[in-house]
Amino acid sequence: MEMRTQSARCLLAIAAALGMTTSILAQTVPVSVDRAGGFAPRKLAEGVLTVIAPDPQPEETSLGPLDLEFVAKHPELEWKAPDFENGQPNFSSASETLLAQGRAVTLRHPVFALEFAFKPMRMIEMELPDADGVRQSQLVHYLLYRVRYLGNDLLPEQERVEAGTGIPKEPARTVADSVLFVPRFTWISTQQKQELPEKILPLVKGPIAARERVGKPLLDSFEMIRKIQQTTPESNNEYWGVATWTGIDPSIDFFAIQVEGLTNAYRIVEVDGNRKFEKKRLQINFWRPGDGIASEADRIRLGAPAFEQPERVEYALRQLGLKERLDYLWVYR
Repeated sequence: MEMRTQSARCLLAIAAALGMTTSILAQTVPVSVDRAGGFAPRKLAEGVLTVIAPDPQPEETSLGPLDLEFVAKHPELEWKAPDFENGQPNFSSASETLLAQGRAVTLRHPVFALEFAFKPMRMIEMELPDADGVRQSQLVHYLLYRVRYLGNDLLPEQERVEAGTGIPKEPARTVADSVLFVPRFTWISTQQKQELPEKILPLVKGPIAARERVGKPLLDSFEMIRKIQQTTPESNNEYWGVATWTGIDPSIDFFAIQVEGLTNAYRIVEVDGNRKFEKKRLQINFWRPGDGIASEADRIRLGAPAFEQPERVEYALRQLGLKERLDYLWVYR
C-alpha cells in the first residue's frame, strides 16, 4: 500500500510539472483509503479551514406579536351589535373571544444551529456528459465543507416568565437527540444579478476527494440529508460534503454562496399585504481576480478585497452587495 501511495504521488507531481490537469489522473491513480471509506487524510494548515460557530440568538425563538391570518379573513366572528348589545359575550370577557386571542400573538419555537466549516472555493476541470451524453471538458467550481452539531440550542419555555410582567426570560440552553440537516447551496452574483442552484455531479466527487483528502467520505447534498448526532469530546460526528457548480461566467470577479439548512430560524415579513416566510441563511463572500484563460489556476479568495484606493474598495463592496468588508454574514431570504 505504501509503494502504491508513493507511486501515485510521483505521477501527480509529474503531471503538475508538465502542466497537465490532475482531474484525469485522479480517476485512475490508486490512492490509499482509510477504514471510514474516505481518502487518507492530510493535515490542513492553520487558517485554511474557516470555522463558523453556531450562534442561535434568543430573539430567533419568537415571532410577533402578529395577528393570525384568520383574524382579517373572518370579521363576522366579531362580537358586536346588533347581535350583542355590549359588543362582547354575555358571560365571558372580550379577551376570551376567538378574534381577540388571534390578535397580537407571539409564536415561540426552539432554535438549533450547526457548526459550518469550509475551505475557499476551488475549481477543477473535468470531462462531463452534456444533455446528449457527449463528454465535454467543463470547469467545475466546488465548495468543500464540514458540518457538526454541538448542541447549545435555544428552548423557550412558557413557564420561564418574569413574575408580574408576562415577559419571557432568556430561553433555556438544550441539546436535541439529533438535528435534521437538509442543505441547499446557491451561487449568487450581485454583479450580474444571477442565481445558480448547485448541480449534483457524481462523477466529480472522486477527483475532488482525491485532491482534498479529508479522510472522510465526501457527500453531495442529496447524500448529506440526514440526522446529525451531537459531537462531543468522546464522539466526533462530523460530516464532509461538497457543493458543485458548472457554467459559471469566468468574467465574474465577485460572487457569494448562500447556505440554507444550518439553522431552523426564520421570520415573517409583510410584502404587499401578504405574509412571507424567510429562512435564515449563511452568505459567504468570494472574489477572484482573473479572466477566462486558465481559470482553474486562478485562486478564489475569501471575503472582499482590501484595496488601498477607497474608490476600488467601494466598487468591490457594491459588487458583493455589502456596506463593509465581511467574509460572511447571516441573511434572511
